[in-house]
This record gives sequence, structure tokens and C-alpha cells, in this order.
Amino acid sequence: MTKTITGLTAAVVFLAGLVSVAAQSRDAEVTAFFKAYDAAFNSRDLQKLATMYHPDVTIFEGSGINRGWVDYRDNHLGPELKSFQGLQWAHSNIVVHMLSDSSAYVTADYTIKYKTGDRAVDSGGIATHVLVKEQGAWQIRHSHTAARRRAPGRQQ
Repeated sequence: MTKTITGLTAAVVFLAGLVSVAAQSRDAEVTAFFKAYDAAFNSRDLQKLATMYHPDVTIFEGSGINRGWVDYRDNHLGPELKSFQGLQWAHSNIVVHMLSDSSAYVTADYTIKYKTGDRAVDSGGIATHVLVKEQGAWQIRHSHTAARRRAPGRQQ
């Protein structure tokens, strides 16, 4: 009986370890996705970014809403990226919350610096992203960002 209990305990500990390793692996995979996203964003690679967004993505940014990749690309992201000079974008403090093997939500901070015309922007904020994994690749299905508050009288 003692051998059976010891064997079962060892099996449970082993399986728990496997689950933990799998979870860490998925977290690392999603974190790597955002590092690749940041690189594509900074290089203004709309073709690469298109692979990272679900075709039916919803984007909530400030009080604006974009529905679908084409709307976001043509009416928001594309025009912005064309106007940005010296673009620096990065996610940090990425926290992955796995919902299943093929879905997760991510909370993160972001920073953005760029110049457009005579205006220099150095900003950042917080983000929540919902991701789905289809055909082996993660895609952003929903994104909600909120810029940090500006200090009174501070121009951005």
C-alpha cells in the first residue's frame, strides 16, 4: 500500500511538473509573439502585421473603434505608420493568461515614441489583448489600449 501511495504521489508530482513546463512554454510563445509584433510595428511592416491580426479583429483605442483588419489597416494603423518618423514601440510587463491551448488574454504596458511633423510624442499606456491560435499561429482577436494621462499643461 505504501509503495502504491508513493508511486501515485510521484506520478502526480511528475504530471504537475509537465503541466508547469507546458504553461511556461505557452507563456514564452505568446511573449515571443509580442516581441515579433513590436519588431514588425517598428519596421512598419503592414504585411507582417496582417498575419498577426485576426481578419475580424476589433480595436479599441481611446474612444475610437476599428472593426476588422482592413478597417484598422486602411483607416487607422496604415496612415499613422506612414506619418511617424523615428518610431519606437515596445510592449513590457507582459502577463499571459492562458484560457485554453488556443486562446489567451494578455495584459501589458506599452511605450511609443515618434515624431510627426513638428510634434514629438513620447507616450505609453496599458493594453489588453485577446489572442486566438489558429492553424498553429497566434493572432490578435481584440485589442484595447489606453494611454497614460498627460500631466496638466503638457503637450504630446
